[in-house]
Amino acid sequence: MPAQRWAAWIGLGLAAVVVLAVLGFYAGRLAMPLPLFAADEAVYLIRALYPDGVVALDPSVASANDGVHLSVIRAVYGLGAPVVVGDRLVNAAAYLAGLALVWRACAARLPRLDQAALGLLALGFPYYRFAFSNLAEGLFVAVLALLCVATGRWYRSRPVVHALLAGVLAAALVLVKPNGIAAVAALAAVMAADAWASGRWRILPLRLALLAASFLAVGNLIQFAAEEPVANPLTFFVSRGYGGDLAMAPPPGAWRVGLLQAAAMASAAAVLAGVPLAVGLTDLAQRRRARRGRFEAEGTELVFLLLALALAATVAMVTLFAMQVAWTPSETKRLWGRYFEFFAPLLWLAAGPALARPVGRRTAWACAGLLLAGLLGLLASFHAGIVLFPWDAGALTAFFRSDPVRAPLNAALPYRALAAAAVLLAAAALASRARPLAAGLGLVLALSALSTSLDHAWTGQMIAQRNALERDLRAIAPALPRAGTVVLLTPDANIDHLVFLRLEARPRVWSGEPGQAPAVELADAAVVLASGPQAPPGPWVRAFQGEELSLFRRQETP
Repeated sequence: MPAQRWAAWIGLGLAAVVVLAVLGFYAGRLAMPLPLFAADEAVYLIRALYPDGVVALDPSVASANDGVHLSVIRAVYGLGAPVVVGDRLVNAAAYLAGLALVWRACAARLPRLDQAALGLLALGFPYYRFAFSNLAEGLFVAVLALLCVATGRWYRSRPVVHALLAGVLAAALVLVKPNGIAAVAALAAVMAADAWASGRWRILPLRLALLAASFLAVGNLIQFAAEEPVANPLTFFVSRGYGGDLAMAPPPGAWRVGLLQAAAMASAAAVLAGVPLAVGLTDLAQRRRARRGRFEAEGTELVFLLLALALAATVAMVTLFAMQVAWTPSETKRLWGRYFEFFAPLLWLAAGPALARPVGRRTAWACAGLLLAGLLGLLASFHAGIVLFPWDAGALTAFFRSDPVRAPLNAALPYRALAAAAVLLAAAALASRARPLAAGLGLVLALSALSTSLDHAWTGQMIAQRNALERDLRAIAPALPRAGTVVLLTPDANIDHLVFLRLEARPRVWSGEPGQAPAVELADAAVVLASGPQAPPGPWVRAFQGEELSLFRRQETP
């Protein structure tokens, strides 16, 4: 084996060490007894396990009607597995399976070095914060991967079968997460673009009709089987909460917020996926010009186009949503990387055949330019007020810098400076004609190490609080009366959701400081749970004080 190949394998071995370290860090969270990002994760668990009449005891639980995701949670519960841990394991396995499916479809025939590099890049991408959680991101990636594989394999050979199957998978995708509708729109755009390039216009109406028919029929059938409410058969995947947000008129000046969000997300996408996009599109354009006539994209090229257009559609969709909620201070000017970051490893895999071929000077410079433009756009967005939170982004939190008002954290490392340096080094390597795959692997692993370090620093306190709450709940649960009303008083939506979930939807929740609870809320209470040590007003005696929760019983009158 030549010395250059030995050096390449040694480099991949070192990369594998970093990947295993990141995987090990997040695998340790799979056994946590309570959800970490409770305000979101617990909503799906509560909505899956309890009917609306019971959930009404906690008015702060948001609506959700994602029939596939909720059915998976119910299946885990029905099997007798611990529902929080079991659902996490399902999502983790689904995410890894999704990456494996796309890797096998697009990279299995490449040289072994390229296969290994692509596999390490995909596994090293730090999306595990969400994929290894009770959110639906892992399941979403798996269904999206199935849609990609089905498109790559049967789009040409069996167009009718593909259209029907794609409609089924598209329906499942939007019922895992409603933002899957962006991928459905992207698939329709791929069909139209292919008809234009290949000249096969006659089959396009049939493809689109079968896709739409199976999408609507299967989607509504899934919702019916899952007993989830559907306000409109055409928008069966839109919950009451999202429907209400979308129905509102955007506040004045929302377009400015939308443009800023779009610029931030587009810049982030350029940093994370600009290289495979540039290489893949250039390779596709060269093949198109070489044919000088009708052009039919191959299976892996269709997968790449589907993912590229789905990324663009997702950024547009999230921009529109950001405009709708621009009136809420806590929601505005947030970089929601969770909704699109997972496209980056999938695009690297889908562009694998193009990345394995030699890249020309212009393409190399275009890749470097995209990285630099993305970095400048991100830095400008941060300067304009965009804020990073660990529950909003994964890889992008490598660019974190403390915000004294919205995101205070005394970070030990200059994360943003280090992440910017990693992007600059990758751009310089590309401009110097380094292989795009090698430069991309180095960049992804650098961002992965930084974001994982930030995750450890930021969420360490959150994990300690969740573990303390679990200890309190274990002590409190046996002390609750078998009959009678249990009231929970807390101003924290995370504690609210976690206690409601852990105590099997028994407490009636009042959101606010325990000492300010109105008498009417406590009139029929047998016991009161309160976050912190503060006692509720009235004749209540503390029976238990834990680290996060206190239990109060009504004082007996002599």
